[in-house]
Amino acid sequence: MPIRPENKDRYPANWPAISQQIRDRAGQQCEKCCAPNGELIRRGRTTAGEAVWRMASDSAYMDGVCADTGLLIPDTSEDTVAYGDPVKVILTVAHLDHQPENCDPENLRAWCQRCHLAYDAPRKNAERKERNVQRKAVRDLFA
Repeated sequence: MPIRPENKDRYPANWPAISQQIRDRAGQQCEKCCAPNGELIRRGRTTAGEAVWRMASDSAYMDGVCADTGLLIPDTSEDTVAYGDPVKVILTVAHLDHQPENCDPENLRAWCQRCHLAYDAPRKNAERKERNVQRKAVRDLFA
């Protein structure tokens, strides 16, 4: 995930090296769904609603990978799952406690964009709601 300009000062100067170490520790694949860094994959959902992915180049392969566990799911071929367009996996490093200052390796995970965004979503939604409340409060002062 790109670092927001207002948060840049919260990261240590050696963040690029720390981030690289975490991605290397994970074998350059997402620690949640196992999507490989830098590769083109296609994401989809089974008829039961389970999120899956497969390599964009493996259209003949019958199994997909569960996007929540990284485990193979049998018979998730093109015939049984509507896969989307190919996307490039970009491995990011997530702070489990959402504190960029805390770079303890136990607090860091190498996740693809999808897994990182899903993890951050509840916090981002709460922050968005709080900003909306604050905006409305300011408007009320000038009404």
